[in-house]
Amino acid sequence: MTNKPIRILVTGGGTGGHITPLIAVVEELKKDNCDILFIGSGNELEKKAAKDIKIKYKSVLSGKLRRYFDWQNFIDPFKIIIGFFQALFIIISFWPKVVFAKGGYATFPVVLASWILGRSIVTHESDVIMGLANKWEAKLAKKVCVGFPIENYKNIPLDKIIYTGNPIRKEFTKVSSIKYQVSSERPTILVTGGSQGSRFINQTIASMLFDITRKYHIIHVAGKNDCEWLKKNSWPNYELYGFTDKMPELLKRADLVISRAGANTLAEISSLGKLSILIPLPTSANEHQQANAKIYQKNGAAVVVSEDGLTPTSLKDIIDRLMEDKKMLQEIERNAKELSQPDAAKAIVEEILKIYNK
Repeated sequence: MTNKPIRILVTGGGTGGHITPLIAVVEELKKDNCDILFIGSGNELEKKAAKDIKIKYKSVLSGKLRRYFDWQNFIDPFKIIIGFFQALFIIISFWPKVVFAKGGYATFPVVLASWILGRSIVTHESDVIMGLANKWEAKLAKKVCVGFPIENYKNIPLDKIIYTGNPIRKEFTKVSSIKYQVSSERPTILVTGGSQGSRFINQTIASMLFDITRKYHIIHVAGKNDCEWLKKNSWPNYELYGFTDKMPELLKRADLVISRAGANTLAEISSLGKLSILIPLPTSANEHQQANAKIYQKNGAAVVVSEDGLTPTSLKDIIDRLMEDKKMLQEIERNAKELSQPDAAKAIVEEILKIYNK
């Protein structure tokens, strides 16, 4: 007599910010020989991720849940309805006992269909301020895993919420114990705008290169959209990447990170205990990046600066001050490391399997 397979459905996607932590959870689930189906929005990033880790993949139609006026608001509800029925058929066919939802607009029709079919739901929220889809999905979930300490989430019952931290790729855990040979005698600064890049950060750094590369080695992960015009800046001590899968190694090499304040980026920075200057995206939904950054600032784990009024000169002054104050540098690195939750993916999987085994 053979044991029934542990069937787990996972859903999430739309952007790298949702896919990367979802894949970290899937990799942990695979250690328990789970039979996994990934339902996403159909974009190429999701398809590639599913193929790379060898899991089944299906997509459903979906629409975004917006808090502001947009003509798409008249169309997207119909997409969600169609996606709901698509999800119903997929779930009935696969029949998982537990559904894990990472967030992103593709998850809502899947979670709703799962709830109607009586499937147990576990969700994960990366940011301090919950997205609209995650807020609704949390009401249907058995357990809500969160990326920051639970006192930051006021509207979720204490018996439902659990602080797991944000899952990071296993490569970050691997590089944490590796000592890389220093490739430059200069301090190394890693500049990144998150999964989609940042025009503001890219332009600011580009205008600083003549001055800043005299003193520092710059690794610049600019995103695909801005890479072409930045290639004209062929300065010494300057490495440019559009998109790279070597972020763990690049982050390990850095003495300082300049970044947006997305939850995944913060988790990666803190996993390696890095000094960082955070420039929250001013247009982030519900100012969630500002809220994420404030947690790090409050804990002395990062330096937070507003995009408003920030100039190349003022940014250079902040960099110089941090790099020259070794005591402050070490204190921020230590505080960042203390915010790290390296076993977040494992903790989430434990919650999924607890519910599965009930």
